[in-house]
Amino acid sequence: MPRGFFTVEKWQSSECEGPARWVPVLQLDSNESLTSSLEALQQRGEPGLFRVVQTQRCIWAEMEEGKLRLHGSHVCSPDNLADLVKIYELEGGRRPIEKARQDRARAKAERAYK
Repeated sequence: MPRGFFTVEKWQSSECEGPARWVPVLQLDSNESLTSSLEALQQRGEPGLFRVVQTQRCIWAEMEEGKLRLHGSHVCSPDNLADLVKIYELEGGRRPIEKARQDRARAKAERAYK
């Protein structure tokens, strides 16, 4: 079963502040379920039009040798997504491939050592 985190958004019409748009009102981590997000919305007791968005994949797109390369990864919480954004900004949009390979090799070696 795919895992991700849920964001509940409320429709805000153009009669309110600014243009019509979806506005996030709740976020639940990947250990929650769709039912949990509906229960949380019920507890808010606020009428309106809502949508539940499940985020589980993030796509890092970068140009490599004149072609667009897409690199997908799982995102399990808003904090995890924020961490990925920080890395993206820190690395200037270039994926730190060598560092990731070294980290994976180190983790694999540590698991084999135990």
